[in-house]
Amino acid sequence: RDFYKILGVSRGASIKDIKKAYRKLALQLHPDRNPDDPRAQEKFQDLGAAYEVLSDEEKRKQYDAYGEEGLKDGHQSSHGDIFSHFFGDFGFMFGGNPRQQDRNIPRGSDIIVDLEVTLEEVYSGNFVEVVRNKPVARQAPGKRKCNCRQEMRTTQLGPGRFQMTQEVVCDECPNVKLVNEERTLEVEIEPGVRDGMEYPFIGEG
Repeated sequence: RDFYKILGVSRGASIKDIKKAYRKLALQLHPDRNPDDPRAQEKFQDLGAAYEVLSDEEKRKQYDAYGEEGLKDGHQSSHGDIFSHFFGDFGFMFGGNPRQQDRNIPRGSDIIVDLEVTLEEVYSGNFVEVVRNKPVARQAPGKRKCNCRQEMRTTQLGPGRFQMTQEVVCDECPNVKLVNEERTLEVEIEPGVRDGMEYPFIGEG
């Protein structure tokens, strides 16, 4: 695979250009945004593989020298890991509204942050930082009941006599707690930005 072509960047592209291209394409090609495209998942995985390699200096050198075959023995992360690291944990929009990746995960509230930019930044562009705080789940000591379900139990009362009862059965899962997490997000102000434009971030609401 031609990772440079997949990301739409030149072989001399900077890490900044690679990140910018990945962010743009990841939002465009996400399978949730392309439910009618049978190759959506494949395209999304190719994009993740391209970003993982080209954003890593050592992997990029190996790829430039030997192609994808030169990376076969190395560890490859899943695109889900890359996407979560780049955009956040759950795949929701920060100031947007795509479909949920997993309908079993409760959706957090959208958060809209207003940014003020200078006239110079409107003409020339810039990168600005935004600090966000949100509660995130972290593992805690102990266990908790989870995956509870109704199951039928059959009890033999005597010869030829049986009784069926319904019971609630639960599994044991690691306990969790909510911890306030602060993260600095980098927002690219593109030249020619207009008032009211939105910059989506996944998993930051």
